[in-house]
Amino acid sequence: MVITASSRIVLFMPDDAISAYDEAWNAPDGDARIALLRRCMTSDAELVDPRAGRMTGHDAINEHIAGFAERFPGARVSISSDVDEHHGFARYAWTITDGAGDQLMTGIDVVERADDGRLKRVVMFFGELTTST
Repeated sequence: MVITASSRIVLFMPDDAISAYDEAWNAPDGDARIALLRRCMTSDAELVDPRAGRMTGHDAINEHIAGFAERFPGARVSISSDVDEHHGFARYAWTITDGAGDQLMTGIDVVERADDGRLKRVVMFFGELTTST
């Protein structure tokens, strides 16, 4: 399914671009990761990480993900919610588990799509949203 930036849709399962981005975080090596990033992200895509800042382009994003894999060997990133999408933006929750399956971290990504449906920006948020009292 191709989703354009002007579409209004709620997805119950991640589409190809979001699935490939998730797979990139779990790819065993840089060649597999870069192939996935090229498939799912524009060449000038931007990843915005709360701690590491902004990375632009496939190579910089690949390097950032490689650093994650080095710091957390055996860890896996999994999409843990439905994908909610409208007007070229989507959001979904994710969970990071270690090799034993224990939860290390949760968060959400907010993504902006290019006109061809690929991701042009991913903004990461760590932790779950809290309610104000």
